[in-house]
Amino acid sequence: MTATAATAPRSASRPEGPPAIDLRRLQDDPLAGLARLRADHAIVSYGEMKYLVLRADEVIRLLSDPRIQTLPGSRMVTFNGIPEGYVARLLSDAFLLDNGVSHRTKRGLFARTFAHRAIRDARPGIRRVADRIVDDLPRGRPFDFVEKMASRLPAEMIAALLGLPEQEAAYFTARVYEVARAFTPIYPLADHDSIETAAEELFAYVKAHLVERVAAPQDDLLSSLVSGWQADTPISFDSLVHQVVLLVIGGSDTTRAAFAMLTALLAQHPEQWQAVAADPSLIPGAVLEGLRYEPSVGSLPRMAAEAMEIGGIEVPAGAIVGLSTLSAMRDPALYQDPDRFDITRTDHPRLHLVFGRGVHRCIGEMLARVEMEEGLAALLEAAPHLKLIEAPRMIGTGGIRQITPMRVCIPRRGGQAHSVSGQWDINPFSA
Repeated sequence: MTATAATAPRSASRPEGPPAIDLRRLQDDPLAGLARLRADHAIVSYGEMKYLVLRADEVIRLLSDPRIQTLPGSRMVTFNGIPEGYVARLLSDAFLLDNGVSHRTKRGLFARTFAHRAIRDARPGIRRVADRIVDDLPRGRPFDFVEKMASRLPAEMIAALLGLPEQEAAYFTARVYEVARAFTPIYPLADHDSIETAAEELFAYVKAHLVERVAAPQDDLLSSLVSGWQADTPISFDSLVHQVVLLVIGGSDTTRAAFAMLTALLAQHPEQWQAVAADPSLIPGAVLEGLRYEPSVGSLPRMAAEAMEIGGIEVPAGAIVGLSTLSAMRDPALYQDPDRFDITRTDHPRLHLVFGRGVHRCIGEMLARVEMEEGLAALLEAAPHLKLIEAPRMIGTGGIRQITPMRVCIPRRGGQAHSVSGQWDINPFSA
């Protein structure tokens, strides 16, 4: 914790119980709502046996507390009343929502591919993909940056890593964005049919590619996974499919939102955009700050393995305990002036909270950071005059957050986009 950080007044009295809140009421302005709650409460309740931890000190402590486990997917299914089907089976089997030997076995399938050295070696290839995508962006007319760049970069990279055809990225990502809605504290039961259909189609898509590798191995990760699975089959074939599906979701959706929001934040702070354009060594810091300021993952799902006290509140065994990274990374006890976007900030913890801690720390952390760094570098080099027309919003307080469209314009070579009373006057016919 920063010794000099100004802290908001906090109640010293021991509350009888946490306040009960409706997370849906925080959707319009989640950061302001969480800040008001955090000032007086370390923990709140958002349903029966469901808690959300708000303060940075408690979030960090609980990330390494052995009494707190990753919320098992089967419990998530039960708590949210998700009907039996593809979504329920995916959540129940996903290594992200598993513990112990089962978690290590499933996660170990991908450990070598996502090792830091492997990702460092892949950096030049990631930059080539980013350069190609930036070259493809429209010039002289407004477009949705989320669709045209932020979605393409992680999707095409995960396709390249796995050995999926690049031209199929649009197919699987459309289903990924729908299934990702299942990884939230409150499952959208009203939309279950569309999420279930997307999960079924995504499962069938990945399974078909894995079956193809069984019959005709190729020089790619999917073939390596199948070969390893055939030599030692600690999990079923359907479970192997589930783990790859989870990898595709994690590798496509969260980085998409994070990269779009980073670009928007820089565009909204032109002095920082200009600074990072002039000095590429600021790019890694910009990425870290973007991940802190508007994270694409708002909370980490955990479960109390035994009865315990959190922030002065008795939490029963078996309760869902969401660790709100969204709140913790705006806590003045952790960050100096946390509501200021500052790419030169020096008070980031050594381990960024958005990726978690311990054995469940995000396996794709290095890939996500390198994709965002190289994507931003390519954008600043080839489109330094990008103008923001409509800023995106992050929707949701926990789990995988959703992002709205982001309209931008890149002037044609020699052309400019002029701001008039805060509105961008785009001349698509400029030279």
